[in-house]
Amino acid sequence: MTFLLQFIIGIFVLGILVVIHESGHFLVAKACRISVLSFSIGFGKPIYKKKIGETEYRISSIPFGGYVHMKGEHPEDAQQQAEDSFMSKPVWQRASVAIAGPAANIISSIFFLWLVFVIGVPHDKYLDRPVVGGVVDSSAAYKAGILPGDSIIAINSLPVSTWEEIQSKLAYQEPEYNITYISKGITKNTVIKLNKKKGDDIFNNSPTGLMACFPARIGAVNADSPAEKTGLQKNDFILSINKIPIYSWFQVSDMVSRYQSLDGPINIIVRREDSTVSVSVEPSFDKEENRYLLGIQAAAPETRIIQYNATKSLFKALDKSLEYTTMIFDVLSKIFSAVISPKQLAGPVGIIQMSGAVALIS
Repeated sequence: MTFLLQFIIGIFVLGILVVIHESGHFLVAKACRISVLSFSIGFGKPIYKKKIGETEYRISSIPFGGYVHMKGEHPEDAQQQAEDSFMSKPVWQRASVAIAGPAANIISSIFFLWLVFVIGVPHDKYLDRPVVGGVVDSSAAYKAGILPGDSIIAINSLPVSTWEEIQSKLAYQEPEYNITYISKGITKNTVIKLNKKKGDDIFNNSPTGLMACFPARIGAVNADSPAEKTGLQKNDFILSINKIPIYSWFQVSDMVSRYQSLDGPINIIVRREDSTVSVSVEPSFDKEENRYLLGIQAAAPETRIIQYNATKSLFKALDKSLEYTTMIFDVLSKIFSAVISPKQLAGPVGIIQMSGAVALIS
């Protein structure tokens, strides 16, 4: 059901992009007095069509793109030399029609980013800190010696000050990264080496194994659960478990999932308002989940609104557009130079699924 919902929403998102792209071709063609015979969203046999003026508007059966068919555009078309045909127009006009589609997508992306920055969007505060919240066992970061609570200050000699910057730099999934970080007040350097396995693709989580510092704050305590019986409360901040400092909810989940009945009760220290409270709790086995649980849920992280005036929003939108565009060409160059595998790319179905997944998260 999740995949189906992602796919349906992804089709809708892709449809919007196709409409914008093909509208670019359509509008410039009209401006150059070129007759447009059909405007289709999708390929293949039309499932709906309506003719308005000289143009037939279609929704077609294969939802992986679209097209604008102009008079005299193809060699087999009749009336190629007609005054309103594509081939009768000067080269500069034909070129303008050709680049109008990509240009429409670029302009619209800048506009939507500008709109987002003007309206303002919620931003998770914990992403403002470059603190490692957890490290997956046996991951590249674990082997490199990075621990929860360490602060990353540079990647490949480029300074980072937020977790978003860390994510952006690690998104390239290069074979290795030189990491400068602070651990217990000491500045250290290490190398994270990514050993990509056959079959790895873009849907996999970041293979570095680094987790953000998602706050270990309790958002809810289940009724009759071990947590409720031992006095854990909503809004408690978990500071340590069995004397191990806790920096993120990931650690809490990981440590509870490793619990065995022979381990006995675990000691949890929490911050409650201006005081600390220590509780001893023994997780209970849940047959449906097939694992031990405390009966607590993570609280939603604190957020702030990122918002700029119209002028600054434009510059931010241009910066982001340039960043994303540069990332695309950087990844392509790494594929051609065999630094990363072509498996990191996704086809039409993959793109649609990812678009739907991102839309659902948003």
